[in-house]
Parts: sequence; structure tokens; C-alpha cells
Amino acid sequence: MIEERDRLNAEHLRILDVFALLGYEPTARQQAFHDATEFDVLYGGAAGGGKTRALLMDDLRDCMRHPGIRIGAFRRTYGELKESLLAELAQVGFASALGASWNGTEYELRFPNRSLIMFRYAESIKDASRRQGGQYQKLTFDERTLTPPDVVAFLESRLRSGRADLPVLGIRSGTNPGGAGHGTVKAKFIDPTAYGTKVITDQRGRTVRFIPSKLADNPHVNAEYADDLRNLPEQLRKAFLDGDWDSFMGQAFAEWSHDRHTIDPISIPAEWRRVMGIDWGYAAPWAALWLAIDEDGRAWVYRELYARQVGEQQQAERILAAEAGETVGPRWADDAMWATRGDAKPIARVYADHGVHLTEAGKGGRVAGWQRLRSYLADGPACPHHRAQGWESCPRLHVFRTCANLIREIPALPFATSGDPEDVDSTASDHAADALRYALINLGSGPKFPLLDDEAPPAIEQDLKAPFAGRYAVARIPDDDPDHDDDVPERGAVRRSPWASGPD
Repeated sequence: MIEERDRLNAEHLRILDVFALLGYEPTARQQAFHDATEFDVLYGGAAGGGKTRALLMDDLRDCMRHPGIRIGAFRRTYGELKESLLAELAQVGFASALGASWNGTEYELRFPNRSLIMFRYAESIKDASRRQGGQYQKLTFDERTLTPPDVVAFLESRLRSGRADLPVLGIRSGTNPGGAGHGTVKAKFIDPTAYGTKVITDQRGRTVRFIPSKLADNPHVNAEYADDLRNLPEQLRKAFLDGDWDSFMGQAFAEWSHDRHTIDPISIPAEWRRVMGIDWGYAAPWAALWLAIDEDGRAWVYRELYARQVGEQQQAERILAAEAGETVGPRWADDAMWATRGDAKPIARVYADHGVHLTEAGKGGRVAGWQRLRSYLADGPACPHHRAQGWESCPRLHVFRTCANLIREIPALPFATSGDPEDVDSTASDHAADALRYALINLGSGPKFPLLDDEAPPAIEQDLKAPFAGRYAVARIPDDDPDHDDDVPERGAVRRSPWASGPD
């Protein structure tokens, strides 16, 4: 009889309109968050979007729907808990309308159906390890980017169910851009979901969703608070007012805007010059970018290859396969590709042996390259594509949205914390960005048409359509080829272009 009474009571609580009882009317964006069924859901972006209240209300509803569930609700410190989740809980009378009871000593909210929300802090692994024996069926992180990623990962390992009838609901988070977990959160939620336009499945087979929020999504925000956000310094304003995930303190390229610098692929006119930038890697990623240069000198990055553990021969083969008959050149590459490594051929020679001819990027080092990138991120007169959309100006650099790794890297690059303060941190993920700066630093340096006092350059250089500057790798001519000539440099040799300026 007692079990039957408990069952009926639990069923009564399950069908209650929790939101109505607590006087909560979710906005359209909050309702989308409550309706989400994915395992790991991030609701975030701008400040003032109602994220904390949505997180708490979602937990209260789940406690009523699933008798006996245990939810861990986390902030970095107890002080932050008091100012966020607990402050919201106090505003709804500690959920007394639902029959819940508050234990202010243990920071726990208990329900008549044995459900429980445990409000906890976790600033370090040591803090998180205190929960080692605990089991949760749902985790809630308010301001997830402020919680170190290793803490989140450890707590995620506590997600499990001890009963067949008790579901594991997953993770719900809210956050603004910035903080220790910014890069990790952006790499997991923002970039793979194309800024919330699709749901993805992670390596563990769990569904991941991002629901972006902006200040304008919350009609309940007072005007004074909105004005305070508008008057923040630029980078903070972009993060907290606009929910811009490409902006954070210490960001090397704060000029980057996903909306302005990226574009859906368009047809590239055949007359536009096409060039490449290549950053070699094997254990670290190898990155190759194709750029088209329009009549006004704008650069359009229209293709990328990005992979690990691909040998130099296979890299060359993939480049030729991707081009599929295009006329591309020069291909500017990392100067290190001309270095010798024991008895092995320089990587540039291996490329040349397989039909891909490279030119050293050179041009004065990393800082000069980053400054050139910055100049291309700046606006100029609008291109025809953007003029048709009513733009008066647009950046000198456009990146096709199919170039996912370049789009991921540029806004995430931080300034170096040691060495030249104008440099970018070389330990960051910068492989596609390096390939881009190799190309951009050389744009505008050619073509050159020198007056030759003596005879014209050798025919082989004409045949190869020699690059406009620097050295390049010569394609090999087999010994048994009818065109073989003993006077031509050894196969795969590196030669100096007759159009080059400066010392060899």
C-alpha cells in the first residue's frame, strides 16, 4: 500500500507544470534549451540571456520528472554559487511550491520523490576528487568556461546510474566566452556545430548541441544593465554583449569576425590568380591552403587540406588531386622544407619529384607575416559579392566556410607570453594560420620583369613557369628521358629563380 501511494505521488509530481508553479515563463531561446534532448548541451554566448535561470529551472523540472535522480550543479567557487544559482533559487522560494526542502548547511535541495540537487564548487581536480564516490545522473555547469577542462572531464566520469529505471540525462551548461576553458568549449561546441547550426556526435557517440544566446533574446533585461554591457572595453563588449566566441583577452587577432571574414563558397572566376601556402608537418598537422586573388587584390581562401601523419609524397599527391587541372603558382612553403635531414632528400625535392614545385616563403620572419595577415583582415571597399548585399566595405580576406581549420585557428591564436610580444604563441594550434601567412607575406611582391643583359633564362625554367621570387625545386627528368640533358641540374635540385631579387 505504501509503495502504491509513493508511486501515485511520484506520478502526480511528474505531471505538474513546474514552470507555471514557479512563475517562470521561458523565452523562445530558453524554451529551445529546455526542449533539447541531446546528451551535452551548451546554452551560451552573451551576458543577460537568462542562462543561469534556465539551468536552474531545467534541473527543478528534471527532479520532478525523474524520482530519485541526483543532479550535481557546479560553479568554480561557493562565492560564485551564492551569486548565481543559489540567488536564482532564493528568488523562487527555494522551490517550496514543489514541496522541496532546502538544507543550507549541506547546500542540497531535496524533493518529496527522493530527487536531489547538490550544489557544489569545483575549482581544481582536488576539489572535484572529493566527489569521487558520488554518482550523478545529470551535471550542470554554470559558466562552464570558468571551470578548468580537466575538472569538467573528471566530473563527467561520475555520470552513471545505479538503477535500471533511473536515466542518465547528461550535461547542461551555460557560459559566456572567455576563461580557462574557452578554447576547449569552443573546440567542442562552437566550431563543430558551425555556431549552433547543427548537432554533432562526439568520439564517444554522445550527441552535442550548442544553443547560442544574445542579450536581445531576453526581453526582461533592464536598460541600465544593457547600457553597462555596451560601455565595456571592445573585447569584453564583443564577448558579453554580442556573444562573440572569437573574442577574448590576449587574443592576437581581435579583428577577426566570423560573420565578416567567412563566406559560403562561391564560384571563383577563371581569370583570378591562384596561389598556395603550405606548412609542413607529420606528427603535427600538415596544412595546405589555396588562395585566389581578385582584380582588386583581395585574397579568397577557397580550399584547405589539413591532416596528421601524411608523408611528403602523399602530401604532394593530395595537392595535385585537389587541384584537378587548376593552374596554381607560386606555392609558398615553410623554409624548413628545404633543410637536409641526414641522407634523406629535402622535403621540397620530394614534392618536386612528384610534380609539386615549391618556393621558399622567406620574407622576414613570423612577426612580419602576422602583420601582413592583420592588414588583410582590415576592411577595404566592398567586393561585388558584398556590395550586392548592401555592404559599403568588406575585409581584404575572405575565407570559405569549408576551410574549417583555418577558421578555427585564427580567432583562437593568443599573443606570445615570452619573446617578442608582437609574435603569436608558437605552442598554439597555428598550422593553417602559418600556411596563410606564408602566402600573404609574398602577395604583392610579383610578378617582376627584369631586364636581362645576357641570354634568356634556360628553357627548363621557362617550361616550369618559374616562381617570381626565391628558390624553387626543379622537377626531375629521368636519365632515360629523351629530354634529359647532362647540363641540367640533378633531378630534384633546388635552383634560384632568375626573377628573384636579393642575395641567394
